[in-house]
Amino acid sequence: MGENQLNMDHVLNALPGGLLRIVMDDELTIVHANEPFYKLIDMDQSKSNKLPKSIFKTVYSADIIYYTQQIAAQKRRKDNQFLLIYRSLQKNGDLKWIMINGTKTDEEFQKHNKTLPIYYCMALDVTDHMTGFRKTEQELGYLRTILELSKELFFEYVIATDTLLFTQLFREVFGKEPEVKDLSKRLEKTKLIHPEDLPGVIKIFKSMMSGKKQARMEVRLKTKDGEMAWYVCYASIIFDENKNPYKVVGKLAIMHTRQEDKKTAPKLQTDALTNVYTKETAENLITDSLSNQDPKAISALFVCEVRNYKGVNEVVRLVDGENVLVSIAGIFRRLFRGSDIIGRMGLGDFIICMKDISSDRNAYEKAEAICREVNKLYAYDYNKNGVTISIGVALVKGQADYSVALANAKTALVMAKKDNTSAFEVFYP
Repeated sequence: MGENQLNMDHVLNALPGGLLRIVMDDELTIVHANEPFYKLIDMDQSKSNKLPKSIFKTVYSADIIYYTQQIAAQKRRKDNQFLLIYRSLQKNGDLKWIMINGTKTDEEFQKHNKTLPIYYCMALDVTDHMTGFRKTEQELGYLRTILELSKELFFEYVIATDTLLFTQLFREVFGKEPEVKDLSKRLEKTKLIHPEDLPGVIKIFKSMMSGKKQARMEVRLKTKDGEMAWYVCYASIIFDENKNPYKVVGKLAIMHTRQEDKKTAPKLQTDALTNVYTKETAENLITDSLSNQDPKAISALFVCEVRNYKGVNEVVRLVDGENVLVSIAGIFRRLFRGSDIIGRMGLGDFIICMKDISSDRNAYEKAEAICREVNKLYAYDYNKNGVTISIGVALVKGQADYSVALANAKTALVMAKKDNTSAFEVFYP
């Protein structure tokens, strides 16, 4: 071996990652790899009989599906580039994120009468980058969950493009696309806003376009069920670095009831589909119960979110002629006492107030029973993504404010939703 070759090997081994040639097959067969690569995956190159023959052999078992998806996508690429990111288990039990990036060469590899291309690649340790990315991703997921639980409709209106954009919850509530283009032209013709409220909305819109910084208004909006619901809208102008208005941001928050409507509103109403109390009735009953609770009494407030029921519901209707939410409401009525308060808060959201329990253990057992019963619903062999339920529980002792108890239960629900199966969490102050 000449001096130039030795110098070249020294330079290559000094690079911040490993070099290797791999075959574009399902296992990513390793044709050759240098010492830094084997150090990267925590292998001793001198023990050639124990070295992995393919990249697949170095992938952490929990990432196999992710690896397979990347290889499938790689084979569909039209260019000559290669990119793979995966985790490798080290001898000390740590997990290392590895990125392999490379380019197709003119070399070929014969395997099972097939001619496969060879890629020349560099492997790098990207653990620090991926750890930071995953942490940011989890934080964003947490914020999205908080926004979802708030059931408030956040929006932004970009003045230059005349485009109004809501969060995805808008589609679920109103049955319409969350993006509205040419808002200024379509506003006067919209059927979403109650005709009596539309002139006031147009007036507020024009005042903000003329420079009004903030606005608040109450408006009736038509939901996808055809009913009119009262919302309060908050909006505020955002200015750019040159102090020019370029965006309006705000939110729509549903109102429990208008003050002047309270006298005429019926005291007890049931949901037409599930036959449990409506949101307004349930909240009024729970508010009254908690505010008048005996100082030594304990109640448990359950906030329940039914998940994945929409896709399963189509199957259930065909196979059993049933509705998932009706079945789950039946579970609630069967498990709870007649004195407990059960209400439907939204599409797949329910609230339950279990009054006068002897200890917190009663709440745990009831939450476990709900999860167990829901898991047994519609367990079809051909539908692996069954219905699940997430439950947040807040324990309330003595007189309490409903809004505080509800916020505590929602906090527990956020934690329960991190589990992909039916689960519950209890809020502890």
